[in-house]
Amino acid sequence: MKKLLLSVLSFLSVLAVQAQNNIELHLSPRLGAAPFALNTPVSAGSYEYKITRLEYYISEIKITHDGGQVTPVTDLYLLVRPAVDSMYEIGSYPGIVNVESITFSVGVDQAHNHLDPASYPANHPLAPQNPAMQWGWSAGYRFVAIEGKAGTNFANDYEIHALGDANYKTVTLATIAENHANGDKTIHLIADYAQVLNSINVSAGLIVHGSTGKAVSLMNNMQNVVFTAEMVTMTIDPTFEGAFAVSPNPAAPGEAMVRMTLPAGYSYRVTLTDLIGRVVINQPISADSQSYPLTDELNAGTYFVHLWQQERPVAVEKLVITR
Repeated sequence: MKKLLLSVLSFLSVLAVQAQNNIELHLSPRLGAAPFALNTPVSAGSYEYKITRLEYYISEIKITHDGGQVTPVTDLYLLVRPAVDSMYEIGSYPGIVNVESITFSVGVDQAHNHLDPASYPANHPLAPQNPAMQWGWSAGYRFVAIEGKAGTNFANDYEIHALGDANYKTVTLATIAENHANGDKTIHLIADYAQVLNSINVSAGLIVHGSTGKAVSLMNNMQNVVFTAEMVTMTIDPTFEGAFAVSPNPAAPGEAMVRMTLPAGYSYRVTLTDLIGRVVINQPISADSQSYPLTDELNAGTYFVHLWQQERPVAVEKLVITR
């Protein structure tokens, strides 16, 4: 009886661990194709510059998953100081099986941007920092602070500290998380910090502390060109005993085919959703099906093809339709 009880407790413990679905965000820091490091020369065409300080906030993370469901990550603020690798714990979300996209904002949301930093615990990202990330109660936090050297022999100093509620920028990236054997998931993103100063000439030196001009350009870069998703294109539940793939991928409209090997004794369906979670295809599939052609009416863009077994998502692949 004692052995049986221990076995049951051990089994329940394993289930509890597997059910946690801890999610982490991996920001892979780059300078173009090279790993990021402070004081590394970066070519801007006609001149070079170095980054000696780079810090920025991420807030209001949302994860879209499992056919367009959206799960917000509440009360999480990240103060990113790029290192060799940047890993951040997002939290435990048992309801998230297949990630489809991640949304986050660069900066601090307006509701928290003007609060007293001293009201937070010392280890909180919004607490007072050294060097400072808070500009003042009225202006709020520095959303991004970048400093460095530029020009001939790197003799000129530049600083851009971007702030202001109007510069709070939201990023959405289609991606699929890496699934680990214990049920945890990692969302991999590339952060190319050589793009932070895209189209901003700092060769002669530049000092900008504010919410207009070059600060706006910098925040637009953070929104549009700094972040990309690493190429995790398909995940399959390790307990699924069949096979699933979409080919060709990328594909022109009407070319893509879902190819499957499905264990008997279960019900199946294939769904296709777009980036905003709209269900474009919802098709029951019999267990003896080996392929299913996707519609030729799809517009160019990114989609997610799910395979459901007994109403449980067991596989997802990101599909790109071209024209």
